[in-house]
Amino acid sequence: MPASAQLRLLDARIPAGAPVSADEIIERVERSGLRGRGGAGFPLAQKLRAARANAAGGDAFVIANAYDADPDSPLSATLLERNAEAVLAGLALAARAIGARRAFLYLRPDAPAEDSWTSSRDGLSIEVVRGTGGFMGGEETALLAVLESRRAMARQRPPYPASQGLGLRPTVVASAESLAWLPFIVAEGVVPATKLVSVTGAVRSPGVYEVALGSSLHEIITVAGGAIGELKAIHVGGPTGGLLLAARLDVKLDFDDLQAAGTHMGSAQVPALGNGVCIVGEAGRLFAYLAKETCGICVPCRVGTKRVQGILEGISSGLGRQDDLPWLGELGDHLSEFSLCGFGITSASILRTSLAAFAADYEAHLGGRCPTGTCAPTRTRRYEMMAQP
Repeated sequence: MPASAQLRLLDARIPAGAPVSADEIIERVERSGLRGRGGAGFPLAQKLRAARANAAGGDAFVIANAYDADPDSPLSATLLERNAEAVLAGLALAARAIGARRAFLYLRPDAPAEDSWTSSRDGLSIEVVRGTGGFMGGEETALLAVLESRRAMARQRPPYPASQGLGLRPTVVASAESLAWLPFIVAEGVVPATKLVSVTGAVRSPGVYEVALGSSLHEIITVAGGAIGELKAIHVGGPTGGLLLAARLDVKLDFDDLQAAGTHMGSAQVPALGNGVCIVGEAGRLFAYLAKETCGICVPCRVGTKRVQGILEGISSGLGRQDDLPWLGELGDHLSEFSLCGFGITSASILRTSLAAFAADYEAHLGGRCPTGTCAPTRTRRYEMMAQP
């Protein structure tokens, strides 16, 4: 691994490199092993190669997703504030790789933007576009709908955007963080070795940090000044991420390690939860948010998130029953197996991890008490699903 692999995106200057062909750009990105930093970890080179092949000399587009769907994890906003030039240079390289002449920088509706971001680069027109707000506005097919003046709703895949994206033309949608690596990969052969994370909750110095990919959760909490008091859990991956026992601080911030632990990279938010947090209440709060933010296009997610919210509110209100727990597990299975996009699919992580690791909190509530004394009743009666005739 070259010494420059330890480069930090937030502080690095764009290297001056000789012009490189489209094929060579893709080959260098492939050799670097860059996996998308937007959460799913899909190899960026595969998107570029597929879009180039499908474009066949026709129109193609590149979109830098800087939307920051999770407002508590402003990674793209921080990167654009500190090193917008890297994002724009990467956008231009990705466009050259697939033969695109138009590119878009996709932002939250309230995000600041500089006039210089829309300047043409090597014949590439870059346009700043703002989403409509809400968590789902950052999902890759939902943002395509926004660009086409439609509601931000997910769509069936395949076909994937690399074959049929914006205007049914090949489109590469990549996070701003992913694209920011391209100038360093192409010019210097850098192997991407860091990840931006947002550390919040019971830590002394909450904020956005750039850490080595593969750092343990313990190391990340330490970077943020250490924990305040004794921790109970670490919530990794944003609103749909899993809840891990504080005893699992050895889990690494790595796509595969997080998946093995029952969660995912997601928005790379790492809230530290203290001993005073009730996990049933926390899971209920998360699903109340998800039920509000679902785009509503698919029944498993639209109905499933709301149903889970109701059951969790019932449990935290002292109205729970023992058979609620297997019912939550079944709803989680339906969400992960039948939802249209990653929003619903990954939301099951909350249920699986909390039910497995924090069963004592659920059992305490089923016994009539909140284990931390923090849950206030939100319901006074159970609402049952009516049997259909």
